[in-house]
Amino acid sequence: MNKLLLASLVLFSSSIFAQSWVQKSNAPIGRHHPISFSLNGKGYAITGSLSSGLPTKNAYEYDPVADSWTTLPSFPGAARSFGIGAVANGKAYLGFGLASGNQYLRDFWSFDSPGTWTQLASCDCSGRRHPAMISIGDRIYVGLGDDINGDRRDWWMYDINTDAWSQISSLPGPARHHPFMFNAGGEVFAGLGHSGNIIFRDWYKLDTATNTWTTMNQFPGEGRVAGTQFSMHGYGFVLSGDGDDHDYMDTGEMWRYNPNTDSWTQFPSHPGESRWAPGSFVINDDVYFFGGLNRLTSLFPTDLWTFDMAAATVGIEEEILSNTYVYPNPANDVLLWKSDESITEVKVYNTLGQLTKTSTAEAQRLESRDLKAGMYLVQFYANSKLIKTSKVLIKH
Repeated sequence: MNKLLLASLVLFSSSIFAQSWVQKSNAPIGRHHPISFSLNGKGYAITGSLSSGLPTKNAYEYDPVADSWTTLPSFPGAARSFGIGAVANGKAYLGFGLASGNQYLRDFWSFDSPGTWTQLASCDCSGRRHPAMISIGDRIYVGLGDDINGDRRDWWMYDINTDAWSQISSLPGPARHHPFMFNAGGEVFAGLGHSGNIIFRDWYKLDTATNTWTTMNQFPGEGRVAGTQFSMHGYGFVLSGDGDDHDYMDTGEMWRYNPNTDSWTQFPSHPGESRWAPGSFVINDDVYFFGGLNRLTSLFPTDLWTFDMAAATVGIEEEILSNTYVYPNPANDVLLWKSDESITEVKVYNTLGQLTKTSTAEAQRLESRDLKAGMYLVQFYANSKLIKTSKVLIKH
């Protein structure tokens, strides 16, 4: 290993593991399987199962500035658990799950803060519990989960512009429910989860242009089921959940997936044992973690924890110094860059891991006036290979 890479590895490791989880104000209630997401700088926890075992339709909003929770009007659809949601173009999209009376749901809704609900076209698929859901641009991808007949491996695509569903290629691996999933680098990734007593470690990528799946490297930890996940700056993260015996792990592990290298890196665990079916949301560079069921104590925790992911979103290979940089920083209407490398493409991602801008390197500038204020990740590529990542703050 060369000295520069070794120094970067030391810097990366020390910066991540010197950080710790910080406790915030408790959530109003404990629950497992909340539908959780963030919009416009606020976090949301909607539906799920209460300690009574009953599904709920209650909804809460978290303000990180005030460190406080607010009760919102209830979700207008059926009370449910095992639902799922994703954010696209400034709205949340959510649905599915299991209602009282063993009703497997396939309804679909949008939520626009501060609290406007719209019912959309129901999925043409079967109703199901806890499928995977990932947003890419104007499309929402939904698949896996289990329905009244058992585990599924089919996948469906929802077009936001036409409010219509279409079926796409099924997962090449086994049918399953309680999977993990995320958008990493503008691609759909899904896997893990379980079917019966089999806990999976396999991992897949969907090429949304060709509608084909590729088998990726297996997850290196224990088989994993029913945790939470999030995307950030082009990376995907899995957090907590049950291990390969479908029971709690001693620690609530967090792992980062790098789509450029098809590799996983472990980060600091959340406090306490792992939890079954918790929730999470990302605001700026912070991930917030809450809820779920502690299988060791059989309790429904209400504690909320946060971890500063700023260092975690910069990989070892991106730490290597180079003469490539973006300016001004903070920026307003335009981003500029200089490089001594043979850059061919520049991509800009928001904190949800969504691709917001692309440019050829020759332009050496990119209009940013239409980007929302906040932190962004600027990635420089040479013939499809990522060679440098820089953070930039957009201010208007």
